[in-house]
Amino acid sequence: MKLKLTPTQNLCVGFLESGYKLIQSDEQFFFVKGDRKQKVLPKTLEALVNRGALSHKQDGSYCLTDEFIEHRKRMKYPNDPDHHTKH
Repeated sequence: MKLKLTPTQNLCVGFLESGYKLIQSDEQFFFVKGDRKQKVLPKTLEALVNRGALSHKQDGSYCLTDEFIEHRKRMKYPNDPDHHTKH
């Protein structure tokens, strides 16, 4: 897993972490939450999959990988061992 993300990739991860859903409409992808909608390019999603941050499921949906979620927890709480284990 390549852990360094671009600002755009970090923004996409932030959308998913804050409860946005990723939907596809025709050939375009959007993060959607309530009335809010933000377009995301397919190449950005592909890059996140290649870096190990997202997984692309058989049903066509995307989600953050468990490994990436754990990495984010370690980065957010580097000195707190309680956040390094799964609850």
